[in-house]
Amino acid sequence: MQVEQRSSEAKEEELLVVSNSSVIIAFARICRLDLLERLFKRILVPEAVWKEITIEGKPGREKILRARFIHVEKASDRRLVAFLEEFVDEGEAEAIVLALELNAELLLVDERDARSLAKKLGLQVMGTLGVLALAKYRGLVREVKPIIDKLVGSGFWISSRILKEFLRELGEY
Repeated sequence: MQVEQRSSEAKEEELLVVSNSSVIIAFARICRLDLLERLFKRILVPEAVWKEITIEGKPGREKILRARFIHVEKASDRRLVAFLEEFVDEGEAEAIVLALELNAELLLVDERDARSLAKKLGLQVMGTLGVLALAKYRGLVREVKPIIDKLVGSGFWISSRILKEFLRELGEY
């Protein structure tokens, strides 16, 4: 009976998380997919995102292919996907639709337009910086600045104003 109780408690802690490509690619490029796995245990991606993150030559591709915590799900409402593609790209549209269909607690996405659209549709969103803040809050990392430096070195773009504000909020500036 205690074993069942523990597993149901662990399930309650596990969020239903859907992700677009940007957050996964960012962490794969710097060999820190472990943070996503430790924070969320399981991440669902729609088919278009899976194709995008595993395309031949994509930085971090091999790490993503080996990541057993990333699972592919199909976004069923193709009409809604097609409609959303008027505003965002295919992967973002499928991720938003999948999150809506599954009533996901969190959508991981960095792109401004996709975040704005997802919020308007009632979804909770978090980007790469939010993941880093959560990792620090949960004690998985002591400082985020060295990780951000690696992200920027791998091609991740962030404005200096946002970066300073973010680091200040975390007590690192």
